[in-house]
Amino acid sequence: MVRRTHKKSRNGCIECKRRHMKCDEQRPICSNCISSQRHCEFLEAVPIEQSSRSVRSETATASSAVGSPAVTSSPGQEPNNSPEDAPVNMLHVELVHNLSSETMATLNSPNNFSGISFQQILRYGLSAPYLMNELLSLSALHLSITRPEQRSLYRHHSTQLQNYALSSFKNFSTQINDENYVSIFLFAGILGMHMLCETLVYRENDFESFLDQFVQYTVLHHGVRTIAGGGRWQLLQQTELKPLLELGERMPSADASLGSVCQVLLDRIKGLGHDENIEKTYQQAIQALQSAITVVDRQIPGSNCLDVLIAWPVLVPREYIDLVAQRKGEALVILAHFGALVDTHKHSWIFCDGGKYLVESISQYLGPQWEEWLHWPQQSLVVTNSVQ
Repeated sequence: MVRRTHKKSRNGCIECKRRHMKCDEQRPICSNCISSQRHCEFLEAVPIEQSSRSVRSETATASSAVGSPAVTSSPGQEPNNSPEDAPVNMLHVELVHNLSSETMATLNSPNNFSGISFQQILRYGLSAPYLMNELLSLSALHLSITRPEQRSLYRHHSTQLQNYALSSFKNFSTQINDENYVSIFLFAGILGMHMLCETLVYRENDFESFLDQFVQYTVLHHGVRTIAGGGRWQLLQQTELKPLLELGERMPSADASLGSVCQVLLDRIKGLGHDENIEKTYQQAIQALQSAITVVDRQIPGSNCLDVLIAWPVLVPREYIDLVAQRKGEALVILAHFGALVDTHKHSWIFCDGGKYLVESISQYLGPQWEEWLHWPQQSLVVTNSVQ
């Protein structure tokens, strides 16, 4: 009988290290994290000790005891493990099925992801571990919301898969070329969707912590989009991403005239006497807000409101996010307007009640002196709730 043993890491899980506790390193969740209901993550994947006698039991429990990333290989490249060493991971099979039958379909039916089919996205994911693992992570996040009785299980695996995706992407981000650029662009978009959902649905208990989480998400998404925006737009126009790029062309331009709501908001901000740079930052953020309002109100043909709302946090200037981080009142007012738009899609699993939370929390945080500034988002909540 051949028995292979792998030495366990002595580092313990990240959460136990943070809490200065001794970790028993049980996979996928250590005993401390089980008892405290915390998310258990390890810095590296450690193979489970296997023997010929244990294969059958591991296969039977694969769906409930998996935390390893999805293994992918490039065309023509042999996978790292033989089938005997890697029994079918039934959880990953479930995530792929849910991704194809439910997750992607809910984003833009009958076409997925602005006209890009699931089969096309999957084809790119097979040669890009970061994209494949992020797709599975998104599917697990979706199940954590739609199956609340299994929320901890699916959210735990969603976190692990996304951490591996980000780690893998970090290794690939310095090797951008014509062959992997589409995969990187798709990864940036799907990651942004995932992180916005995570921020709005699984928000922190207090508003200050939520704002910190929102800023962290936006900064990270800006960074990934910067890497993905490597000047290969002409190349992308020749791929399956063309419908997604054309959506941007159908969006109202940044210099389009403002509607009454955004014009009043801009006039109020100009009356505060900010310096030219800050005023310009707010104006750009309001122009992005106007684009989103126009698409939501007019339902522009060929456009998808979800795409526009998901994209808004990275359409605004990076400097605007800094103002949100500083808790500037006018920056939070703009964010409340965005929340009112999100609330129009509260039945989507991506947003749930996140829009309402934004408007109500910002109103409470700023107090009655900002009530006139917040009239439109507050009134929008009333209208949205009355018609649904």
